Amino acid sequence: MKHYFLFDSLIEREKTAPFLRSALVLLEHLHIDAIPFKGAKADVGSEYKGIDEQKFLEHYAYNLSLAAREKRAILCVEQSSFISHAYTKDILQNDATLSATIAERLEKQNLTLSLDVEVCSLEQLLIEEIGLEKLQEELKHPFSEFQVALFRGTNACRARKYLDETLLSTILKRVDLKMVSHASVYESDGYEVLSTSSLLAKQLASRAMLDMFDHAADFVLVVDARSFVMFDFYQKELEKVAGREINLFVLTLPELLALALGIHDKKRLGLDHHKVPLTLI
Repeated sequence: MKHYFLFDSLIEREKTAPFLRSALVLLEHLHIDAIPFKGAKADVGSEYKGIDEQKFLEHYAYNLSLAAREKRAILCVEQSSFISHAYTKDILQNDATLSATIAERLEKQNLTLSLDVEVCSLEQLLIEEIGLEKLQEELKHPFSEFQVALFRGTNACRARKYLDETLLSTILKRVDLKMVSHASVYESDGYEVLSTSSLLAKQLASRAMLDMFDHAADFVLVVDARSFVMFDFYQKELEKVAGREINLFVLTLPELLALALGIHDKKRLGLDHHKVPLTLI
């Protein structure tokens, strides 16, 4: 079994705490060697590369090199941090000039650039390390009675180069989820414009949430920390913008899997940190 650093410096960490709490519980339950990635630079989101690409690459190359030095893979339990690390590794492996520039910058931080490190998603870990049969054996509470709207967001388009989308679909089938078909699965959650236009961000997020609500979803499943911020933390504000009640619970993938495996301690999983209370258990 591989050794991992759990990337725990997510965007808006206080608002996205359930991602990490539930991931820690899930990984412990599955006996995965994943320790907190101390010293790692926090996720800033892939949009930042449009502002200063070299600074963006230096930022994530630092994490890649730190993990490589310690001979541990980087485990990302949500989409934003996974894409940023995977993108950085890909670009620097294929651009010698840019790689040399970033290496010089890292030397000033007493770190040698190294791309000899794996960036792994939670879906990859579950299938490669645990296996679908073992996951099925561990299943205690299938979600066959609920209809879920999976929201991938616009960031999923960037992820396709580095992550097979069918991995998640395969895992969700194993927990007997009934998937709701809706038009907003790849739409914007609004987070990318939140700092520049709060109203537009909430209009985009409310549009997606209402689409999922109108398609009779019992809850929303998100795979990106930014989507969780928009859909859970700001849900009451989304209702004001839309002029309609939404009241849809938002689950992260680690939370969903932990619940399916029979772990129902709301505090341990971080469910008590949700703005919209869980009514499924």
